[in-house]
Amino acid sequence: MSKSKSEEKAAYRSPVPLPTRPERPGGIGWPSPTPAPITPTEDVGKTLKQILERLDAIEKRLERIEQALMQRQPL
Repeated sequence: MSKSKSEEKAAYRSPVPLPTRPERPGGIGWPSPTPAPITPTEDVGKTLKQILERLDAIEKRLERIEQALMQRQPL
């Protein structure tokens, strides 16, 4: 009742050949990144300040959530 080797090999083959990736010309994997637009230093400072304010607000909300969970399920 054992299968022959050719039958075993045929059982493992995929019925449909898998598609291959097309080769890129020049062998380059990724295109070069585009440079970021030049922003004034003042705008960068304002943006960083806004990010810090938002992070502080998120941290405060997380602390409140943590306190509420600790009151519900003391360890």
